[in-house]
Amino acid sequence: MSADQIGIPAVLMRGGSSKAMFFKEEDVPPPGLLRDRVLKRIMGTPDPIQIDGMGGTRIVTSKVAIIKTSDRDDADVDYSFGQVSITEDSIRLRGNCGNISAGVGPFAIDEGLIRKPFRVGQTTAPGLLTREVRIYQTAIKKILIAHVPIDPKSGKSLSKGNFAIAAVPGTGAPILMDFRNTIGGFHDKGPLPTGHVTDVIQISGAIVSVTIMDVATLTTFVRASDLGVWDLESRQADDITSDKELLQRCREVRGKAAQLLGMCDDWEQVDEQSLGIPSVVMVAAPPVGHSEGHITSRFILNNMCHDSMAGTIATCTAACSRIDGSIVRQVAGPGGLESDEFNICHPLGVMPVKVEAAVEGRWSATISLNAPEFKVLAFVRTSRRIMEGKVFIPDYIWPNGII
Repeated sequence: MSADQIGIPAVLMRGGSSKAMFFKEEDVPPPGLLRDRVLKRIMGTPDPIQIDGMGGTRIVTSKVAIIKTSDRDDADVDYSFGQVSITEDSIRLRGNCGNISAGVGPFAIDEGLIRKPFRVGQTTAPGLLTREVRIYQTAIKKILIAHVPIDPKSGKSLSKGNFAIAAVPGTGAPILMDFRNTIGGFHDKGPLPTGHVTDVIQISGAIVSVTIMDVATLTTFVRASDLGVWDLESRQADDITSDKELLQRCREVRGKAAQLLGMCDDWEQVDEQSLGIPSVVMVAAPPVGHSEGHITSRFILNNMCHDSMAGTIATCTAACSRIDGSIVRQVAGPGGLESDEFNICHPLGVMPVKVEAAVEGRWSATISLNAPEFKVLAFVRTSRRIMEGKVFIPDYIWPNGII
């Protein structure tokens, strides 16, 4: 190590179709400007190629996770997620990531952060032993439940398995993520924080209907056709990210939705006043002739199109499909509305979400929207520890930091 750098213990992990730097909370500064500065420098932000840090130039690889043993009776660990911008000098630490959440359980087990007694988990693969890990997500203040495959002898997590997910080569051990308890995490007003199944906003002189949903994450759903996109199924992530006019329309949708929620005063300042939240998702009917997909989706985050599909967005989309009159329900293929698995077509494949509402399979406007329940709201991901050690930053970034 050189004389003018400090080393911070870290683990690089893939969770689902994303990667993040994982830290124990004790190894990074407390919440505040110093923590933000340290995490941005670790990732090499701001820089479009993040050449001097751990970021990989994509929104799916510019992420951090901070974990600690929980003091709560109902949780094993606390988990804070950070989406680090790439070209902009910013980080959002008040959101959630379903893909990265799949890595939290294995990290907590292998780092010895769980102090509560062992609980046998559920499994999607007969004969596979799993451990239940209860995760308190600090941004949405809700409990996520991970069922992590483990080795019976060592008790450590397993990464090897036969389960495949879109956007990730090969196979891995299936981690069942239970998101039933994530309703109303941002506004505590149930799944529909505005009180309406759809809201009307005006963008660029046009009237557009949206559904704003608060399940797993705060999301604004809009028909792709209302934004002038009639071929969503053929649009790859880079195609959308390079379409600056389309991204500006998406940003206006996000800004107007944030205004409705009281999260920004001026929609044009949404990136400064409400970074990343609410997200915008363009939806359309599933591709013609597609045997699996129930809807086509493209997720816009930090004014870029997500390469595949976020676990939280997929969860929110599946939940939205169970609300009569919602934008998702209006455009989804009929097969997904009756099945207990909702399959979302994204740029790199299909992500299935298990979903079953507690009331007749779906909600309607006549049912109390403040206290809905799910029998099932879950998805399966894989995870793998890639590297462990220390990540180094210049010592002036964190004076008196860890050596």
